[in-house]
This record gives sequence, C-alpha cells and structure tokens, in this order.
Amino acid sequence: MTPMNGAAGFRLEPQRYFESVDSDTERLLAMAGRGLEATVPCCPGWTAGDVVSHVAMVYEHKVRVMADNAWPDPWPPPETGDDDLLTRLADAKAHLFAEFAEHRITDETTTFSADDRTIAFWARRMALEVAVHRHDVELAHDDVTPIPDDLALDGIDEVLRVMLAGPWWSPLGSTRHPVGAVVAVQSENRLWVCTAEAEQITITHDAGSAAAATVAGEPMALFLWLWGRVGDDRVTISGDAAVAAEFRARLEECTG
Repeated sequence: MTPMNGAAGFRLEPQRYFESVDSDTERLLAMAGRGLEATVPCCPGWTAGDVVSHVAMVYEHKVRVMADNAWPDPWPPPETGDDDLLTRLADAKAHLFAEFAEHRITDETTTFSADDRTIAFWARRMALEVAVHRHDVELAHDDVTPIPDDLALDGIDEVLRVMLAGPWWSPLGSTRHPVGAVVAVQSENRLWVCTAEAEQITITHDAGSAAAATVAGEPMALFLWLWGRVGDDRVTISGDAAVAAEFRARLEECTG
C-alpha cells in the first residue's frame, strides 16, 4: 500500500478506506448484535445502541452531503421511533456505498477541510469514524480487536491536521485550553510537531523543534488516546505533564 502524501498529510489509497468502512461496519453490527444495552466504558452515558444510531446518522448525513454537494438543511430528519437500529445501520452503509459509486474519488464536494474538498475526504473520514466506534462497541462487549497500524497512523494524522488544526469546530481563540507550547506526537517512525496557541495551531514534521511535551505510543493506542478512548497509561508522556494534559483537553474540544 503506497501512502498518498501532500498538503493534507499522510493518506491511504481510497480502496483501503472502502475496505475498512465495510469490514468495520460489519464488525460493529456483529458486536452490537450481542446486546444494544451494553454500556460503552470509554463513553459515559452511551450504550452500544447509541453508537449504532450515531454511526447510522453519520452515514446518512454524508450521503446527503455528497449527493447535494451541500450541508443538509434542515438536519437531522425527524425520528420515526420504529426503526430497528441494526437494520438502520446496515441500510445506511448500503446507501453510503451506493453514493460513493456515483462519484469519482476526485469529484468536488462539500467538506470541512481547507485542503481537501473531494469525495476522498469522506472516504477517509468515514473509515476513521467507524474504526473508533467499532472499538467502542467491542469494548462494551469486552471483545476488542486491533486497529491496523496503517489505518491508526492515518487516523493520528487526520485528528491532528483536520480536527485539532482546523478552525471548523469552534472559532480559533475561543478555546479554554490554549496550551501555549509545542507538543510532539510520535508513533513508529512518524512525528507530528504541534505548535498549539489559542489563535493558531500548526503541524509540522520538524524533528529539530524543541517540544515542551512528547506523547508517544503504538499506532492504535496513540490513535485512541487522541480520541479520548484510552488513558495516559496506554501511551508514554515525557516532558511537561501539565502541557500534555492541556493538549489532551484541547483535543477533547475538537473531538468530543
């Protein structure tokens, strides 16, 4: 698998994303089929059924976005209250793939990225979305399987570049966690150097930058840490622990 690199960072081939959406959605369905009422330990207040409902709505939303090349308004649609959740997710997955099939991967569409306004953005985003959420439901049923390294590394890149460094979630400067320091994020042979200020976050790969704190770990563990799914015991934090904690809180603002 040859990664695609450029302004948007580390990227996998589109087919890899499609395969992941397919397999992870099926895994999520299988796990949720063991019990929708099981609680998700890493997401207080959520059950497996809540995760299924959320992923189905995310898929349905992206179908509308790609079909209309616009954010759907109004959204969400009215709840009917009589849908079987597993059937709803299975149908949403089918509709998502049908919509992908209507486009070339390079076709323009509405996204929340300044660097990528193509269908490829949503292929990537949906693969990483469901990777996190199938882990949630696996955890609810105590049957966790690995997130492959290539997908986890790509997910680290996305959460840092698209979520953390993107101003689409809340206006820059409105954060309660300005950080005010350089934080290095490292996994395998990849390094992201995050200069986090209240008004701007920049991501580089400059190994010579002096970091106040470094967060390192295996790809899956670090990916899940960035998404708030695992604790500090699953990664290695060096340098200023207070800076690392502030960095994690800043991440929660854009991923919570």
